[in-house]
Amino acid sequence: MTYAVETSIENCGKIKKVPPSLITNYEKFLNFFLPRSISELTIILPYEMMDDSGKIREAVTKTRPSCIVKILINKDSKEIIFCL
Repeated sequence: MTYAVETSIENCGKIKKVPPSLITNYEKFLNFFLPRSISELTIILPYEMMDDSGKIREAVTKTRPSCIVKILINKDSKEIIFCL
């Protein structure tokens, strides 16, 4: 799993880290946070947020319908990492 996370981060154009406590509504946050023209997004979640991965994927597809979303889980991270 660590290899997949490191490989994904290396292939990123921009990396943005957000503490989970900052997000109360995924849909509103992602609508504000994500660029309008994004076509591909990798999200690396902390292990504790594994159950929220479906909600986050759904929020991304509602706010950016043409965006391809890949969600990875990282046991060592405490922040949500967005690979734009």
